[in-house]
Amino acid sequence: MTAPVVHVHSIQHRLAERFTLHVPSLTLSPGVTAVLGANGCGKTTLLRVLATVIAPQHGDVVVGGTRVTDEALAGVRRRLGYLPQDDSVPRRLAVFDHVDLVAVMREIDPDTRRRRAAVHRALADVQLGPLAAERCGRLSGGQRRRVALAAALVGDAPYLVLDEPDAHLDNDQRAHLGAALRRRAAHATIIVATHDHTWAATIADRTITMHEGVVAAG
Repeated sequence: MTAPVVHVHSIQHRLAERFTLHVPSLTLSPGVTAVLGANGCGKTTLLRVLATVIAPQHGDVVVGGTRVTDEALAGVRRRLGYLPQDDSVPRRLAVFDHVDLVAVMREIDPDTRRRRAAVHRALADVQLGPLAAERCGRLSGGQRRRVALAAALVGDAPYLVLDEPDAHLDNDQRAHLGAALRRRAAHATIIVATHDHTWAATIADRTITMHEGVVAAG
């Protein structure tokens, strides 16, 4: 699948009396875009809009030429891999089984062998291959975070929205993830929110900075 260009037009979304997301115009091209900014600046709200988790009260998001509407949601989400800021994984499922279930739900491949191979590749990208048979409930918080990340990466989605994927990773894991994202950058549109400016500089083709709900610089 072709990496989509994502256009944001006149977005306004009020969350509270003192906070409104306001994005007059933004274009996200194939490659890696890092979204930077302090806590509470609106990064997560922007990513939730881009990932179709919330519909903006005003404005439009267009993904690969398709305006995101209720009718278009299923088609957009088949192409999307999303890592929320506050992830949760089912404690009773094994690591492999959870990522495989996500692959089935996203209709990644009707062929069981190819789908399972995609799951193994996603687990390798986050260095969880040796823990594939382990129950998620027996993992550390950082390991569960990587399970959720593998679920977002599975199937080589051409559109990735990742909210702080580097959270709870050590330096080696962060470098390994960065290399995996760079490999995908040639054929995917990837939006990554992070607090780590140094890591962003190693992975991103471009950066945007947010301040009080507004894209302040690009």
